[in-house]
Amino acid sequence: MKAAAGGAPLGAQIIISCINTVLTAIFILVVGLPHAAVVIGVTFLCGLLPIIGNLISNTIIVFLAAAMSVKIAFAALIFLVAIHKLEYFLNSKIIGRRINSPMWLTLIGLLLGERLAGIPGMILAPVVLHYIKVEASAYPSLPAAGAEGA
Repeated sequence: MKAAAGGAPLGAQIIISCINTVLTAIFILVVGLPHAAVVIGVTFLCGLLPIIGNLISNTIIVFLAAAMSVKIAFAALIFLVAIHKLEYFLNSKIIGRRINSPMWLTLIGLLLGERLAGIPGMILAPVVLHYIKVEASAYPSLPAAGAEGA
């Protein structure tokens, strides 16, 4: 039995937050950022908020890295931007699977949502995409050209 569509994005966001936290934790531990355990915990909790949570935790990490040195802060910024871009593909793959949508379509929805409405547009894009898909499936498909009369 399938999970309800309303619960799917939350479960997907937990998976995305875990992946983001593991990758960020590796960076934090390699660099030796102060208060690593707290920062890793905050990264996970912030990651539960789609898109904006990642930006919040990234800001905290870059400021802590800046307290160590400008070079480490710059490295943190580059690493975290790369992870943030990776999340577009993770969101597309994981959330797309939950709403039975191909990765490419979900990715286009995320990018279009970001372009049209910024962060709220990205958050709402999978929901709107799923809604359009469900509503469109209620209508019968058109017959193929040339299949009308044989």
